[in-house]
Amino acid sequence: MSTLQGSGHLFAPGLPTTGSPVTFKVDAFGLHIDVSDAGPIRFQQVRWRRGGFNSSQLMLDWSSEQGDCSLAVVDAATQKLLMQHLLTDQQQVRTRVRGGRRLAGAIIGLVVGVPLLLLVLLFTQADRVTQWAVERIPVETEKQLGAQAFAQFRATAALADKHPALPMLRELGTRLTKGSAYQYEIHVVRDSTVNAFAMPGGYIVFHTALLEKAERAEEVAGVLAHEIQHVELRHGLRGLVHAAGWRIGLTLLLGDTGGTVAGALVENLGNLRFSRSQETAADLRGVQALVAADIDPRGMAEFFKKLAKEGGSVPKLLSSHPASEDRFEAVEKSIPAGRRFPALPYDIKALARAP
Repeated sequence: MSTLQGSGHLFAPGLPTTGSPVTFKVDAFGLHIDVSDAGPIRFQQVRWRRGGFNSSQLMLDWSSEQGDCSLAVVDAATQKLLMQHLLTDQQQVRTRVRGGRRLAGAIIGLVVGVPLLLLVLLFTQADRVTQWAVERIPVETEKQLGAQAFAQFRATAALADKHPALPMLRELGTRLTKGSAYQYEIHVVRDSTVNAFAMPGGYIVFHTALLEKAERAEEVAGVLAHEIQHVELRHGLRGLVHAAGWRIGLTLLLGDTGGTVAGALVENLGNLRFSRSQETAADLRGVQALVAADIDPRGMAEFFKKLAKEGGSVPKLLSSHPASEDRFEAVEKSIPAGRRFPALPYDIKALARAP
């Protein structure tokens, strides 16, 4: 086996939540990381997956005495060579243990009935078990998970940290989150799809295309209020536990927010879908927050209806936030009749222009 050298981003206990840039070497003895003095990591200990919001990263996960660790590799050529090492090493391990597996398979066959019955019960009661788990995950654990997940997302996202619309978004966020248990962070990413999404723990991301699509600031405020309520109602956390499996739920219940769990969240971000009842709850709670902040909530319905009426492919915002006439009507009916709201003092068309 030839030696491979590369660089990546390490997420591990004792390191900042944003991770740490490292160099590594791979040889016949395993994976050597420049900040580790514990010797090589054998590949049979390593789990691999695709990561990052657009699945552009190769994520290597393993457990150490200090806790869960993850190495994110972005360079495509290094990923290809690294996968060759991984598959070769793990194939050799599978060959050595094949005989032992035959015996293990016979033993497993004797006891598979009871676990299978438990799986059936879990499947039929999935929603109740998920809700039970989410209700018992502390908010502090959720915040730590969000911080780790956003750090992994940030490593490959085209964040616009000086976008002219950011002050407006953060001022609106302060008005819409008074009394919240979360400390919100709002970011803008350069992306040509009309979308916005929220991560557990209070991280909200707007695509530049959504800002450019809005006609007035009240429309952006409506989307922001909606996403905030997904956080407040813990819909994203519930979706993660449901999509990533019971092992992730149990890990979070025990207070562990290591790189493996955060990576599972980032990996599932693009696949999370909210139910009709969750969307309605985020709409109606968002309207309440807008009214309390003296912001015209009609902007929310206007923006979603405008997107739904456009021809062509469905905007990404609506593909993950299903739209219907009933939903829009429910929003409009929830707005206090006769209530007038001052116009927001922002020129969204000017602010949406990238610097």
